[in-house]
Amino acid sequence: MDSDLSYPDIVLARLRYRYCPMCTAPLIRRATGEDGIPRVTCPRCGWVHYPTNITSVVVLVEHQGGIVAILPPYVPPETPAALPAGHAEYGESPEQAAVREAYEETGLAVEIDRCLGWWYEHTQEYPGPNVRFMFVAHSVGGTLRPSDEGGVAVFPLQEFPPISPERSGSYRTLQMYFAEPEKK
Repeated sequence: MDSDLSYPDIVLARLRYRYCPMCTAPLIRRATGEDGIPRVTCPRCGWVHYPTNITSVVVLVEHQGGIVAILPPYVPPETPAALPAGHAEYGESPEQAAVREAYEETGLAVEIDRCLGWWYEHTQEYPGPNVRFMFVAHSVGGTLRPSDEGGVAVFPLQEFPPISPERSGSYRTLQMYFAEPEKK
C-alpha cells in the first residue's frame, strides 16, 4: 500500500482529492483492479478516483447568409472574434451541448448540420485534458443577442474577423470549415 498522493501536473487542482468524497477518510494511492494501475482510493469504503477528460464543443453557426461571431470583451483588437463553445454537461451528448452552447451564447436556436471532426487536447490549463468536437449548425429561431461571453455579430463568410490561435477551438473549427471542398 502506497500513501503517496502526488498527482501528475496535468490533473487540475480541483481534482486532486485528499479525502474520500463518500466517507471523508484520508485517501491513499494503490494498485486497483486487474490492470495494476496505482490509483487514488479510499481504504475505508473502496471509492476509487477515475479522473476523466473534459468533453467540449465548438459551434460554427450559419445565420442569415453569414457566420455568427462572439466578440469577447478584453481581447486584442487584431483578433476580436471567437465561436460559441463550452463544456458538455454531465450526461449530455456533444450534439446536445453544441445546441445548448449556441443558444446560451448567441440567443439562437440551432440545428446541427454536421460534425467537422474532433481532437484531443492535452493541456495543463483549465479545463485540463479535453476532447473537443467541432460542429456546423444553422439557426432555426431565437433572437441574436449578447451573453456573458460578449457581444455577437454576423459576418459574411469571407469577412469573418481573425481568431487568435490561442483560441484553439474556434481557430481550428474555422480552419476545418474553410477547408471543406465547397468553401474553396
